Amino acid sequence: MGMEPGAKLIKTEVLTLPVYLQKITGIKDAVHIKRLRYADNIPIGVENNYYPVELGEKIKQYDLNKVSLYDLLEQELGIMSIEAEQKIRSKQVKKGDSKLLKVSPTTSVLIAERKLMDLNGHFVEYERAAYRADMYSFNIKLSRKK
Repeated sequence: MGMEPGAKLIKTEVLTLPVYLQKITGIKDAVHIKRLRYADNIPIGVENNYYPVELGEKIKQYDLNKVSLYDLLEQELGIMSIEAEQKIRSKQVKKGDSKLLKVSPTTSVLIAERKLMDLNGHFVEYERAAYRADMYSFNIKLSRKK
């Protein structure tokens, strides 16, 4: 969108995942990283990322206010992702997220949920993010190969 991206770390914690996330990720315990994302210093998204504990502990050693998590995974930690499954839908913003995003609690946001796997089919990351619909766009390239 031609805007300067930014991030602010809200929290990191090790936690036991709810059962529904255990089924999605295949892991019981995870490192949860919550960040507020910006465009030109305007809050546009709240990202919740969940990683296997060993990987998450490595990620926590970096300044998460200044790095792209995907660049960090690939360039610093040598994890090559091969496959992601993502679902995007509209939903009312959660109360705590509305405060971070500086929007009304009745605002609809885009909820993006993504599961990322590495080259060997191992779970790398699960992300659940809420993005302001008025400040976010998704570009999707589709192809059909025979």
